[in-house]
Amino acid sequence: MHRLLLIFSLALFFSCGESRDSKTSGTRNILENLSYSIDTVVVDPGDEIINIKRGARFSTVSLDAQKYYYYDYDKTSIHEIDLETLKLTDTHQFSKEGPNSIGFNPPKIQPLSDERFLFVSSGINVGTFNKKGEKEKSLKFNFREIEGLEEEGEGLITYNAQISENEKLLFALTRPDMVSSDVRLIIIDPDTKTGKSISLPEFIPTLNFKIRLQTEKEVWGVGEGVNLKILKDQLFISSTTNSDTYIYDYHSDSLRLVEFPHQLVPDRKIAEVKNKVEDKAEFYAEWAKFKYQISFAEFLWDKERQQYFRFAYQLIPRDDPNLEDKSEVFLFAYDKDLNLIGESQLENVEYRFQSPFFKDGKLYSYVNVEDELGFAVFTFDFEEK
Repeated sequence: MHRLLLIFSLALFFSCGESRDSKTSGTRNILENLSYSIDTVVVDPGDEIINIKRGARFSTVSLDAQKYYYYDYDKTSIHEIDLETLKLTDTHQFSKEGPNSIGFNPPKIQPLSDERFLFVSSGINVGTFNKKGEKEKSLKFNFREIEGLEEEGEGLITYNAQISENEKLLFALTRPDMVSSDVRLIIIDPDTKTGKSISLPEFIPTLNFKIRLQTEKEVWGVGEGVNLKILKDQLFISSTTNSDTYIYDYHSDSLRLVEFPHQLVPDRKIAEVKNKVEDKAEFYAEWAKFKYQISFAEFLWDKERQQYFRFAYQLIPRDDPNLEDKSEVFLFAYDKDLNLIGESQLENVEYRFQSPFFKDGKLYSYVNVEDELGFAVFTFDFEEK
């Protein structure tokens, strides 16, 4: 692997204006000689049955990485797993209807302090809940009821919603199907029902990578997305289509853009895509223009190393598109200040990590072990300094 020229720029956006700064980190690639081992572990469910037919895409891990919360969409329940003993310790029941409804759409779940959760059902509901399934606070707002928002869009503010660690601010994004010319971060003070939005110009090209096919009998749609994630008391805003990342520090109300000069992969998808098509053949043809290009995942924080990590994937084509499930897998490392310090392709790894997280310096990723809930546990060995 070639050694890296690790340079990135920081663009700072404040209420008083915009400034730019740039800095250079060292040229060492700490992942150049990366090696790893993999252990597969299985959760002991006791006398219970954990339904894993939908995988772990709705699941999450506690803030202290001691508990894994596996969400069963069919039963609207969370299975609580102790990550030290790998045993099922409790099951928490929730409801899709009634006064404690979490909503009908598949939820995005954010773990909160004191074993509580933020449930986000896109287009339907946002609220905090305790593990008894009781709604503590509704955070379901309409654009029109938040003073300070200038968007013309109507409807609920739920798209990719997250809440700050102190639970004083709610964040969301403008819906790509409602606003096609801009991507904006929405910031709301739930107590005062005031807010503002900030444009994210680097992610506007993400809106081009979407395709819709509508017939009399069915609707098909695919597209790339922008994600929000709270890490180390800051909001990370990232896109699947490029490596650039916005960091919003809500304590200082400042937004910065971090650009990474990756040498191993392209830094973004590039294609001219027809957004509305007439038949399935055209649908697949347009999708092929970008689905085989690089795709970036969300950032992960390794508390043990005090480093950030991120995966990227490049789908491997097959004769039958319906059987395409393997990808080239890339791993990137960043220091605590988000300087890019390493990148490597993971040889002999072909599948995307599902709901990955770090615990005690090891990477955990959900796996199905003969229809039992399990984890692939990666131990990475590399020069860390």
